[in-house]
Amino acid sequence: MDKLSDSVGFKYDFKVADDGQYGQQKATGEWTGMIGEVIDGTADIAAGALTITMPREEEVDFTKPFMSTAINLLVKKPERMDLGLGYLVRPFSTDFWILLLISIVIVGFLFFLIGRFSPYEWIKVPDEKDLRGAKNSFSLRNSYLFTFSSLTWQGFREPPRSISGRLLASFWWIFVLFTIVAYTANLTAYLLARPEQMPLMPFKTYEDLVESNDISVGALNFGATQDALRKSRDQTLQNLWNKMSQQGSWVSSYYEGLQRVKKSDGHFVLFAESATAEYLARKNCDVMLYGDNIFHKSYGLAVQKGSALGSMLNKAILELRESGELELLRQRWWRFAGECSGIDGRKFSQKGDSLSSLPIYPVTLRDMAVAILLLFLGMIVAVVFLILELIYHTIATKGKIEKPKMLDKKIFKAPKVPKFTKKSKEKKASPQDPEAGVSEPLTDEALEGTSGEG
Repeated sequence: MDKLSDSVGFKYDFKVADDGQYGQQKATGEWTGMIGEVIDGTADIAAGALTITMPREEEVDFTKPFMSTAINLLVKKPERMDLGLGYLVRPFSTDFWILLLISIVIVGFLFFLIGRFSPYEWIKVPDEKDLRGAKNSFSLRNSYLFTFSSLTWQGFREPPRSISGRLLASFWWIFVLFTIVAYTANLTAYLLARPEQMPLMPFKTYEDLVESNDISVGALNFGATQDALRKSRDQTLQNLWNKMSQQGSWVSSYYEGLQRVKKSDGHFVLFAESATAEYLARKNCDVMLYGDNIFHKSYGLAVQKGSALGSMLNKAILELRESGELELLRQRWWRFAGECSGIDGRKFSQKGDSLSSLPIYPVTLRDMAVAILLLFLGMIVAVVFLILELIYHTIATKGKIEKPKMLDKKIFKAPKVPKFTKKSKEKKASPQDPEAGVSEPLTDEALEGTSGEG
């Protein structure tokens, strides 16, 4: 009104309607509320969340619409759904969890077998060379510790030493990588879609409201919403109107309706114009809008029939709309008016929905087929290489020729060179001498050098 008064050039005083109503025609033809006061001249302008309707248009002049609206339900936000103790296991299906446990048992036992029987594992290292105490790295207990620690991306001091053990570890780590990535991604999706953002509602459609005996439906008495429901030709809305008339759950003001919604614990809902309902939800974090939009309408200012004030207000409203002032005012007083979020329940999960019906599905065996096949392939390859290692080690061991024990000791000695006497060197043989060419018999000293072992 400040913007309009500055543009048109008038001063104003606010006055609340004596009966607190917007205006509805009585059976006598008289009008109540703000419309009645404009007609009889008590007020020059009727301003507020005043809906433009045909019966009102026949009695007063409305300005150009300054805001569009519809009819929604104002409901209490449902309580947070119980997640249960098994919420963290939801990212995987039951059959995949079973397969994962079986895989841990099998892989851990294979590590133990490889560590026990492979001739190239730590257990075969001599004690004097096992400086780090790695011989028991793949005992039964440590094999399962290695398997589980790698599943949680934790380190281990001693990796497998043999080719078969390293092959099994490599395929197991690939399987673990796929598993952890899938779990983390799916758990994130579940947390983003947790019931704080998708609570369950006790009803889904307006038909459910008609059939429900636990929920009362109210509306503002003598308001445009009440009049629209009464005149509606939609069968569901007619049935809803009959139910509301029987219950008599009308409210005299939106404040009264808000308090009933908040205290009803979900057993009372209020039909309200969406602009008003949104404003109330911004200020009160325990309520929200819900239901499909019905009865699309607009708000306008009402003046007396034929008043020149109407054309001046129309011009000012058009200027405010084209300049963007109306949108700024809406953001200021609606979007940023309160601190409450999640006020639009139309995007929330509805009746009959649960986490299993949300567009988030657990990871199944089919989804992890590639990782599972790689793991089982790795098991087979590791067992084959273990057998090959045993065969190779057996052949290599039997093929070695043992060194004779006699070669370990020096049992032969080189013979000593014979010693000749001086006499044998000086004696010369002659061709005429019959004893020529016959050596002198060895002496006892010479024999000592050649006889016997040194």
